[in-house]
Amino acid sequence: MIPPDLLFSCVLGVLIGTISALLGVGGGFFYVPVLVILFGIDPRVAVGTSLAIITCTTLSASIGYGLQGRILLKSTLCLALPGMVCAALGALVTLLLPSQYLIAIFCVVLLFMGIKMVYRQFPLVFPLLYGPCWKEQCRISPEEGKDLHAYPVHLVTWGSIAGFMSGLTGIGGGIVNVPALTIAGIPIHSAVATSAAVIFITSLSGTGTHLLLGHLSLPFFIAFTIGAVLGAQVGVRLSPRAPPRLLELAVGSLLIMVVVILVINTYLL
Repeated sequence: MIPPDLLFSCVLGVLIGTISALLGVGGGFFYVPVLVILFGIDPRVAVGTSLAIITCTTLSASIGYGLQGRILLKSTLCLALPGMVCAALGALVTLLLPSQYLIAIFCVVLLFMGIKMVYRQFPLVFPLLYGPCWKEQCRISPEEGKDLHAYPVHLVTWGSIAGFMSGLTGIGGGIVNVPALTIAGIPIHSAVATSAAVIFITSLSGTGTHLLLGHLSLPFFIAFTIGAVLGAQVGVRLSPRAPPRLLELAVGSLLIMVVVILVINTYLL
């Protein structure tokens, strides 16, 4: 008989996977606190398990977005290649930090994410549109395309930051990738799709490093992944019709509440 905790994890995975695909983020902002607060998992193991789940869910979402022709290949590589290196570095840094410090960093990142979703003008990401650039075609519809300009300096810088944050905190990095792409003039639906592909690549690197360090709970990884892969496909199909602003406000408010709960659970109880 399957333990109730794992069945509950699978249901939560469907919900988180759907939201993650809709927003173009990895979902680690929910996986890590759920694993720590609800199931009592060590923060380092929670981070590694979160990244392993994200690797599978973003692969599922990326396949769906790729079939729709919405992923920008050159921008994906510019964000993902430096992000892979930095994700591995971030994972190694978790060895040097006590659990309480790791949770404190996670809470700060989570708070910034929540504020950014609620208040779009919050300067979490800013343009670095300097140096060389190239044209990349963005598909607006099956019949129509649009030429965009991609700046390697901008993409490499923010891809590196997102990757390091991913390996350190278990968050996919979409909260950096998506605004970095939209600031450069890429439409939101292509930015979300490209971000999903980037997160898959960087999470793969971070997961491999955490796996070598022993930071993985296999039962929770399997349970959450089964639900989240299904949820990611639901999110991909809902994405063209979803009201992104309403979703951002709801998730942003929820993230701020999660920070409060994490602080109380870790430092006050």
